[in-house]
Amino acid sequence: MWMLIFISAVINAAIGDVIPQDVVFNKCCLKNQSLLRVTDSEDAESFYKCVDRDIAFTNYSTSITPLILGNNVAVKYGIPEDCNELQSVMMSLSTLGDQVKATFNENCYDRLELEVVNTTLKPYIPKVVALRCIKNDTTKTSEINFINRLRKCCPRGQSYDPNFYICRKVYTDSTEEWLLNRLDLDNIYEVDHGLGCKADEYDVEIKEKFFSMAIEGSTLNVKRRTENDNDQILSGQWCIDRDYNTEDLVARICTRDCSKYGAYCLRKCCPVGQHFRPRRCGSFASVCVPTEDDVMFDLTDYLEPLQHQKSDIADVMGLRTGLDCSAGRVVLNKSWPRDRHELDLSGRLISPIAVGHVYCLEAFDMQRCNNSVMVTAVNCFIKSPDKNFQVSFIIICITIACLALTLVVYLSLPELRNLHGRTLICHVSTMLLAFSCLARVQYDRVQDQTFCTLLGYGIYFGFVAAFAWLNVMCFDIWWTFGSIRSVQPMRKGNSEMRRFIWYSVYAWFSSALLTLTMFLFDKYPVSIHLDADIGVGACWFSSIQNTQTDVPHYVFFVIPMGLVTCTNFVLWVLTARHCARVKSEVHRLQAGSVGDRAKKRFRVDRAKYMLTGKLWVVMGAGWITELLSTIVTEPKWFWMIIDFVNSLQGVFIFIILVMKPKLYYLIRKRLGLENPDAQKNGTSSSSARTSSTILSRALSTEDRDRVRLSIQNNVKLS
Repeated sequence: MWMLIFISAVINAAIGDVIPQDVVFNKCCLKNQSLLRVTDSEDAESFYKCVDRDIAFTNYSTSITPLILGNNVAVKYGIPEDCNELQSVMMSLSTLGDQVKATFNENCYDRLELEVVNTTLKPYIPKVVALRCIKNDTTKTSEINFINRLRKCCPRGQSYDPNFYICRKVYTDSTEEWLLNRLDLDNIYEVDHGLGCKADEYDVEIKEKFFSMAIEGSTLNVKRRTENDNDQILSGQWCIDRDYNTEDLVARICTRDCSKYGAYCLRKCCPVGQHFRPRRCGSFASVCVPTEDDVMFDLTDYLEPLQHQKSDIADVMGLRTGLDCSAGRVVLNKSWPRDRHELDLSGRLISPIAVGHVYCLEAFDMQRCNNSVMVTAVNCFIKSPDKNFQVSFIIICITIACLALTLVVYLSLPELRNLHGRTLICHVSTMLLAFSCLARVQYDRVQDQTFCTLLGYGIYFGFVAAFAWLNVMCFDIWWTFGSIRSVQPMRKGNSEMRRFIWYSVYAWFSSALLTLTMFLFDKYPVSIHLDADIGVGACWFSSIQNTQTDVPHYVFFVIPMGLVTCTNFVLWVLTARHCARVKSEVHRLQAGSVGDRAKKRFRVDRAKYMLTGKLWVVMGAGWITELLSTIVTEPKWFWMIIDFVNSLQGVFIFIILVMKPKLYYLIRKRLGLENPDAQKNGTSSSSARTSSTILSRALSTEDRDRVRLSIQNNVKLS
């Protein structure tokens, strides 16, 4: 027994870890107090006073942690008196064996935690200081070992629960003094709370059941308790605390190498002690908030299947917090069969999206919605490796240029601004809006979430309105042919302007209503199947295409546009039937003025019908292929070609609407390249009739009659 005491004393003396018995440590404040510096104004001299934990919390709403002294430290309390001036000198914490010179009779040491200037508490980082008494005489100095640093994982009155990775309030003793006594430490310690590992480090839990732990100065040494491994491990950044479930110790250590401790390491989304709280019910769009006892990060569902394969896999756990995803994040709802996922023995997540380490797990507090807490995985959104977004951006820019040029042509030519031309202008404008927003999304990641959300709604509204106006054109041409029941003079229905107003009410109102409905369900969701999450993780529907998470995409976009496409196809077929009927009636009345008018009317309407059919093929057929791609995903090269063709819709629309001889003639006329006196200077009546035929296909009924009469008069005059 005496031999052990002698050996221990020799070792302690050799490493300098114990303060010599003839040296007394001067602490400025009492055991449970720290220093407070007070300044009446910015220019006034400061004075110091002691403040304890309770007063600091009551008066300044902050907590303090005094210096903790070991049981064998000889200590004297009090701030030096009879000084001309007190000078505060900041002391840097040393490692084991470092020494500083101190004047023990007139200096004192303590932790300066608060500073009050003109009755206002200033932000202050706690530090150990020496209060030096400045006098005219000089004093001798002696040497002592300096103060060591110790980190307690949890605040005073709380201990660490390694089962749920959280600090929890306890009613047993869990103070800093208890910790020093439990570790049998004799030195002076500055105690801080918490542990801040770097972004690329894991926070590994070391339990006393599996590791022995010893503190030397400011260093934690751990050693496995297994017979086969007696190697001592020197830790990096660390903290230590009482185990919430037992009276054992538990340490947390920052490391980049989990295998060093034999730890099973995972990723946690929020920092330790925080969890996700959804911004609104029915949505996984969340923020990290401090954790309470009723929200636990329980990994039992993930670890139990692994423990059947390796029973000790959860003995040593490590967590790394945060997940940086360049293309957004996707939450896996494990209550849905399609989102089922699991961990493997190497810590990888096996999910429908990807297999690997690019994930994090977190507890989602949904108690205010459905009184439940769900621990699930969050994956990074992975862009399709088969799609080159730079090439797609270039193609969409070509489409935008063609749409813009088409719009300029139709706005510049008054002859084209009849009813049919106005509907085309609206259709092209909405397509231009949708593709412009889509080009920005394809170009690069949108950092600002608000702007990203606006782009998503711009894409949605643009495409929905484009389909609505295509539906208007299909209906208008069906109505035109269907209204001809017999050969009569030109139809005396409502004016074109009145019809266009009704068409506008339908197209714009239905598009705005769909967009507003989706926005309201997105902002105030009643079901996850109606929560589109536009702009959350992606500037479109926040789901994975061609999976069951895509329900809002189907509800608000795929199904409505599919119905419109089918309706357009039915109208187009019915129009073909009416077209055949009108054609036979026109042939029956070849002779006479009535027959000529009907024949001309039929030619113009048939041209509109063919143009509308081409537009339906461009948009409708492409949309049908998009629907098929959600069902049949192979072969990928085929769907890549379809995607490429759909991206060129603007080019096809330009070819269909602009690249025609009659438009070429009108453009040249608008630019002044056609000679207005050509018909007077030897133009034959046959060429005049040809010009009349070209114009009649481009103008409205009233304008066509006026131009036809004008050309006939010009021919007679010539």
